[in-house]
Amino acid sequence: MRSFRKILLRGCLALAGLTALIYAGDDLWARLHGRPVEQMKVDRVYAAMNRWNEVEYSVGTPVMQTCVDALMPHFGYVPCWYLRRHTFQQIGNP
Repeated sequence: MRSFRKILLRGCLALAGLTALIYAGDDLWARLHGRPVEQMKVDRVYAAMNRWNEVEYSVGTPVMQTCVDALMPHFGYVPCWYLRRHTFQQIGNP
C-alpha cells in the first residue's frame, strides 16, 4: 500500500511538472511570435427568461475579438484555434 501511494504521488508530480513545462513553452512561443495576432468577428445572442418562464433571444451586434496564436490562453486573450470554432456567443444563462 505504501508503494502505491509513492507511485501515485510521483505520477501526480510528474503530470504537474509536465503541464508547467508545456505552459512555459507555449508562453515563450507566444511572446516570440508577438502578442495578439488576429481579430475575428464574434456574433452575440442575448438570452433572457420572460415572466412565463420562456427563453427569449435577441440578436446583438457582432464584436471583433482578439486572439493569440498559441495552444493556451495568454495575455488575457483566447487562443485562435478556439475562437475559430466558437464564433457564436450566447450571453445570459436561462
